Amino acid sequence: MVAKRKPGQRTPSCEEKIYQVGWKDLPLSCPTPEMQVWNAHPRVYLPIHRSGEAMCNYCGAKYVLEDPDPDQPMPHFDNSEIEDRFRRAQQRVRDATTD
Repeated sequence: MVAKRKPGQRTPSCEEKIYQVGWKDLPLSCPTPEMQVWNAHPRVYLPIHRSGEAMCNYCGAKYVLEDPDPDQPMPHFDNSEIEDRFRRAQQRVRDATTD
């Protein structure tokens, strides 16, 4: 007999190959907090804020960082480098919409 997942339960670990993540998800770890961890690899943190993309060396899952809403308030970050990149990403979105 196979157990069926009930709605609202956590998603399986690293099931998809490409995950879209937002700035609110930083710092990013694989597996993410929304994933089951009982069948996953050890948690690793990925520096996705530097290039906008990161790949997990354990499972091969790829994470892509979405551009923020230009009017979104600044999330609380403990790292000034991430704050600067967030501001630049917002400005990039503003510049793209004015063209």
